Amino acid sequence: MFSNFLFYFFLLYLVSPSFPIQCHQCGGQERMGKLTKKMFTELNISPDKYYGNCKAKSGSDVCTNGTFCIKRAKVHRIGFNSLNYKWTSYTKGCASVREDNGQNITNGCFDLNQDTTKVGYTTKRLDCYCNTDFCNTASYYATASIILLVIFWHTESH
Repeated sequence: MFSNFLFYFFLLYLVSPSFPIQCHQCGGQERMGKLTKKMFTELNISPDKYYGNCKAKSGSDVCTNGTFCIKRAKVHRIGFNSLNYKWTSYTKGCASVREDNGQNITNGCFDLNQDTTKVGYTTKRLDCYCNTDFCNTASYYATASIILLVIFWHTESH
């Protein structure tokens, strides 16, 4: 009797429908004020453009072709006349392997060490992965990103 139960439970597990993960698919920027935009323009640096609706739950701004959601963030910093300006550009989408090394993905954020440093201008790239529907929103990554950014800015100032 118990073995029949296990058999049917296992069979039900095999035939139960599995739904692909749903992720936001879009891009944009965060925390870029008017003064920062003006300074970027004067330095001949073009800020990334917005595309897609990062709040959409259906349609072309949602992807389902991965096992994880990803948010790729590029943190920009400009030093200009002893003033510092920071902002973040990002893209969101689906992923099945880590882009930087082709290995399996785990939940969390990874500093890809793809830093750019020019006179007065630095960028740092972070890839954050998660495995629940629409988890690549800003609030999901706030804590991990803040911790990584504090470490980055702390090491930059010393």
